[in-house]
Amino acid sequence: MDRPPRQVMAEKRTPPPSLWRKVPIDPGYDRWLTYRVERRILVVARTVTTLTRLLDIRSLFDDDHRVQVAFTFDERNRAYFGAGLEEFLSSLDAVVVAWEQAVRMPFDLAVAASENDALDELPCPVLLVPHGIGHQKYYPDSTTISGLNPDRLRGDRVHVGLSHANQLGRLEPETATRAVVIGDPCHDRMLASAHRAPHFRRVLDVGARKHVVLASTWGPQSLIGANPLLPQRLLSELPLEDYRVSLVLHPGVWSAHSPHQVRANLATAMRAGLTVIPPQHGWQAAILAADVVIADCGSMPLYATAAQVPVLLGSPVADTVVPGSPLANLIDAAPRLDGSPLPDQLAAAIAAGPIADVAEQAVEYPGKCAEVLRPLLYDLLGLPAPAWPAVFPPVADPTPERQPVAAFRVGVTADGDALTVTRFPAAIPGPPMRGQHVVAHAELATLSELEGADVVYREAAADFASWARETARHRPHARLLAEVTPGLCRVWTDGSVTELTAAPGEDPLLLASQAHWRAVRRLPLTADQRP
Repeated sequence: MDRPPRQVMAEKRTPPPSLWRKVPIDPGYDRWLTYRVERRILVVARTVTTLTRLLDIRSLFDDDHRVQVAFTFDERNRAYFGAGLEEFLSSLDAVVVAWEQAVRMPFDLAVAASENDALDELPCPVLLVPHGIGHQKYYPDSTTISGLNPDRLRGDRVHVGLSHANQLGRLEPETATRAVVIGDPCHDRMLASAHRAPHFRRVLDVGARKHVVLASTWGPQSLIGANPLLPQRLLSELPLEDYRVSLVLHPGVWSAHSPHQVRANLATAMRAGLTVIPPQHGWQAAILAADVVIADCGSMPLYATAAQVPVLLGSPVADTVVPGSPLANLIDAAPRLDGSPLPDQLAAAIAAGPIADVAEQAVEYPGKCAEVLRPLLYDLLGLPAPAWPAVFPPVADPTPERQPVAAFRVGVTADGDALTVTRFPAAIPGPPMRGQHVVAHAELATLSELEGADVVYREAAADFASWARETARHRPHARLLAEVTPGLCRVWTDGSVTELTAAPGEDPLLLASQAHWRAVRRLPLTADQRP
């Protein structure tokens, strides 16, 4: 009889027992170890999302040489969002064993963040924790609450960790006896990192601007699924001097479509200044560094609210949200993004502040999860807990993906002698502005942007006048050539070079737009103009 394709694939991937890793998994080979291992823990990963949550829990064993940790995933039963998991595991430089070996080795405890693995096959106690902020949603096209499928929680070895006691009533009575309220590790890591928000803002190059974070879960009802061009709308309406826009996508988006396709779908937005946060880590720091979060019906708006960040709902209400859940209550209270000018909506949301009395419904024991969870873990291991305090590490720095904006759509308005410059990325069209012109980098802008540029610039280098004359021959449409260096902008027009001094902290390229406005009106660029 032909074997199912999944079974054939698993057999091809899984080494025979003779080739299984012996050290440090098999106690019969402990003589080869340096640290004296007394207990072995198995981390059961299913997706990038679950693995990030399990790494929070794994950190509670830091510095304890008595404990050896190994990781596994079930090759026979891959998740729909399983792509990227093996690469993430490889990046950890950890011990990773095949599922067939994991279920035959004498592990003392397993931790998992999805009930969709065959946890009943593991010959040890299992602690199952949520992979979001509690249990707020149904599985698609189902009335089963995600993470609480009763058919997969049976057996006296599976212990269920809950973020809040209000979820106990959603369990069957027999399962509820094996449930324990632990709070939320991710929530507590964010609480412990809130003081680092200024550092995260520097890493994300926010500066004095307002930081708007788009936070999207997966699926057609998500923020990006419902409006794939929302990042472009923000970048077309929010001036670059006043706003930084970042995008956090659920790992399932990256897994389902591939990182290559995600970046391709965001190509224009990234050229226009969008910061993209990759899926493995960094979204917590981005949320902490936000002035406002535009979100959907995923977990991130609850985490943002718990971090005291205002939230706007930017997608339809998903039909998977559990009525009466904290997420449902947040959705009811959050203002909705609409078609009115974005700066006004964002200012109103920021002024109103975070939504009150919602995060407390989702997470019990805020800031105390490590103190609650570590004794439980060591009790399941049958090992005395360490004497040092139980704490989670701060969240990791974000690793943003971004590109410099190389072409600007610029407007200039005059109030007496004062000129105000407003810039948007030229990669995205927008409504006409007073004094509108295009400023493009001589080397980094696209050819079409350069051909339509009124101002062409470069960073300071040798012999500006010669470069300007040569560039003017190739770019006859450009009225003005410029080069910038910190604190100074040199402009060339009609064969003359003028030096303009920027105020402290001012982008000297703004002076080129002011000079263009004056040149169009045949006004002196500055009093010390020279041939």
